[in-house]
Amino acid sequence: MYIVLMVIHVIISIALIMVILAQSSKGGALDGLVGGTATNVLGGQGASKFLKNATQILAVLFVLNCVLLSLHLKGGTKTSSKAVEMMKEEAAEKSAADEELPALPGTEEPLGKPATE
Repeated sequence: MYIVLMVIHVIISIALIMVILAQSSKGGALDGLVGGTATNVLGGQGASKFLKNATQILAVLFVLNCVLLSLHLKGGTKTSSKAVEMMKEEAAEKSAADEELPALPGTEEPLGKPATE
């Protein structure tokens, strides 16, 4: 399920990027590229209104997919790999081994004073 949600998330992200880049701050990006065709096909407002609505819909889908992904991960999906588990085991073994080692000689002196010979 996680992989499916991630694939959908990537598709929504790419679509959102494409729609945002197709817009212009002046409202003439897609209209200017295709001439009067966009005005005839998409109505009097041209592509600007269509792109604005598409951006809003994709943004809502993006947020909902983010929430679904976070709920899926919070629900107990184990995402850690074997490498992470092995590192945790090695760290636990190392800390146990460090507790068994005796103190090193010469560590009784304070750090601020140099050792005299």
